[in-house]
Amino acid sequence: MARINSPVGENQRNLYGDVRTIQTLLNKNSVITRPGHLLAEDGKIGPNTIARIRLFQEKVVRMRNPDGVIDPNGVTMRNLTLHANFHTTVNRTTRVPGITQEQFVQAAATLGCEVAAIKAVVYTESPRGAFDEKGRPSILYERHYFHKLTGGKYDSNPVLSNPTAGGYGKYSAQYGKLEEAMKLDKNAALRSASWGAFQIMGNNFKEAGFSSVDDFVKAMGTLQGQLDAFVRFIANNAHRKNALINKNWASFAYNYNGPAYRKNNYDNKLAHNYQKALSE
Repeated sequence: MARINSPVGENQRNLYGDVRTIQTLLNKNSVITRPGHLLAEDGKIGPNTIARIRLFQEKVVRMRNPDGVIDPNGVTMRNLTLHANFHTTVNRTTRVPGITQEQFVQAAATLGCEVAAIKAVVYTESPRGAFDEKGRPSILYERHYFHKLTGGKYDSNPVLSNPTAGGYGKYSAQYGKLEEAMKLDKNAALRSASWGAFQIMGNNFKEAGFSSVDDFVKAMGTLQGQLDAFVRFIANNAHRKNALINKNWASFAYNYNGPAYRKNNYDNKLAHNYQKALSE
């Protein structure tokens, strides 16, 4: 179920993620929103959003004096989530087999965020799943990380070591590249791949709560290990955590994937997958 962290409306804090959630919920209420008259889900409070809140309070909540304010635990918020017309069809290919709803709920409670926010990260990062067809953690080999970690020592093989990101090749080729890089420098190679359902870089093993990249990689062998690593990785960075809580997808994308996130439309993918997760 969708929720907000702070009041939304006239003269309120109007956090980006909260406003966007309210705009989405208002758009999903057929009593006050007609096709072709959707609010822009831009996370920005404005006269149109406030007017729609007041209309909802008048038509659905039946408030005598609509105040244009939605409190996190107030009657307007309860009615918004109750009467939202979410589509029930879910793209099953984006599900992560094995992570139970209970595990998601526990992780969300630890971080103080929504379950749907965590699912949005999973659906964006690992559309193929947390493991490959051989049961190994899904990985993406990053040649520019290997270049940086080894000081360009192996740039004679640009497929494995290259100052420029990219050149990923086929999904099935990732482990082959990783294994070749490990022959050159095992530690650097393991740190140069992103791992599992949340695609955490091996180079971030310390922020994920591990003393070595080998321990990190070992934990990636189970879904619980991947989920626990993600929770610690988020909890250990205040900016990353606050962005996830507030559903500020641009800020989260920047902190999670780096300044080049716009090239892959990463923030918009997160926002889209968050809405998909809400529909489950």
